[in-house]
Amino acid sequence: MRNAYLVIGTGFVVVGLYAAWEALGMTLFTEIGPGSGFFPFSLGVILAGLSMVWLIGIIARPTEGAGQDFLPQRAGVGRIAAIVVSLFLFALLADTLGFQLTMFVFLLFLLVVLGRQNPLVTLHISIVGSFGIYYVFKNWLDVQLPASSIEFLRNLGL
Repeated sequence: MRNAYLVIGTGFVVVGLYAAWEALGMTLFTEIGPGSGFFPFSLGVILAGLSMVWLIGIIARPTEGAGQDFLPQRAGVGRIAAIVVSLFLFALLADTLGFQLTMFVFLLFLLVVLGRQNPLVTLHISIVGSFGIYYVFKNWLDVQLPASSIEFLRNLGL
């Protein structure tokens, strides 16, 4: 288990350093503020730094207290598969169905399958997480999210 954590932690350090290195090729600062490379550079440094802290904690920890099971049980594998498949379908359908409808179905699915919440709470979270977030991004932040490519849905504002 400890070896797996060491490999994963080292991988995160490498990914963070690579992201920071690649961001150095972009503009970090402009005359009016941070440039296009500032955010990825910062995230890369933060990821590498926190991963190093995690690695130090793993190395300093005694091996007796480490858990024995690294791989999830059958129910855990099913949950992981549900998340990965739903993320893939979200990416595949977002341009066709639009952000609002795709996110609504995505959240509804995840909360019903994984959350086991009250159905009314699940419905509210799905509505706010899809239509509410779309409204905030489009009207307040002026960020365009995918609209539906289906004429009927586009005419409905989806």
